[in-house]
Amino acid sequence: MDTTLKTIPSIVNDGRGESSWGRHDIALLGDGAWMLSEQQSALNFRLRSSAAGYQSDWHVAGDPTLLLIQTGIIEIELRDGSLKRFSAGEMFVAQDYLEEGIEFTELLGHRARVIGQQTLNALHLKLFKR
Repeated sequence: MDTTLKTIPSIVNDGRGESSWGRHDIALLGDGAWMLSEQQSALNFRLRSSAAGYQSDWHVAGDPTLLLIQTGIIEIELRDGSLKRFSAGEMFVAQDYLEEGIEFTELLGHRARVIGQQTLNALHLKLFKR
């Protein structure tokens, strides 16, 4: 049986509350012609639709959430100015929640905006409640 890693981009915090880019790896097992992960736990899901031109305020994730983009393009910006874009078929995990005792400030978090003229449709899959 073959094993490969599926790497999913992730927004994480550095333990002091600052958001940074990380990765969420999931092992896929199979014979090369097909690969499948073990079952992954999840709590619930929501469907999201955001119009072209939408931009969020700075925020952090409440609970670790996998976002799967169905249509449109979303751009995620971190406070350090780094940007990543995700389009249809791509996914990322938002898990830059603040640890107990850390207050949200203007130096923390990420923001999102819809790029282009197409409506963003996405699936938000909450992985677990922290």
